[in-house]
Amino acid sequence: MTHSITPKNIVLYADDDPDDLQLVQEAFAQFARDVEVVTASDGGQALSYLEALSDLDPLPCLIILDVNMPVVDGKQVLRRLRTMERFAEVPVVLFTTSSQPADQGFAEKHGAGFITKPLQFKQMELITDQFIAHCAEEIRKKIRRQMQ
Repeated sequence: MTHSITPKNIVLYADDDPDDLQLVQEAFAQFARDVEVVTASDGGQALSYLEALSDLDPLPCLIILDVNMPVVDGKQVLRRLRTMERFAEVPVVLFTTSSQPADQGFAEKHGAGFITKPLQFKQMELITDQFIAHCAEEIRKKIRRQMQ
């Protein structure tokens, strides 16, 4: 009998802060085991990763973008994604230390979620759940079943 291994759901996370990258990776590893976090250290790397995906590669179930990054910031990436037919419907969350209404309004205008970065790791279970809430319903249910 052949067993097929269901691939993990991919979350792409772009952030220039290595500590934040590690924090999110650890949170998903602890609170959402059915997720593989692919990281990029700036928006340009995130776009390169996405553009390199073949038609056979699974799309990320979620893209998390830091707003303030060098090279290409999160807002620029979000604008670009919304013009790319293949990625136009992929859920995106802007994840930032900013709590500025203008940043929140930008996210809303471009069909993205907006989550403020936590101050402590113990807040990451809640933040991880908020990330997952932005995924498609079928994926969200699958991930949450794996968490139980």
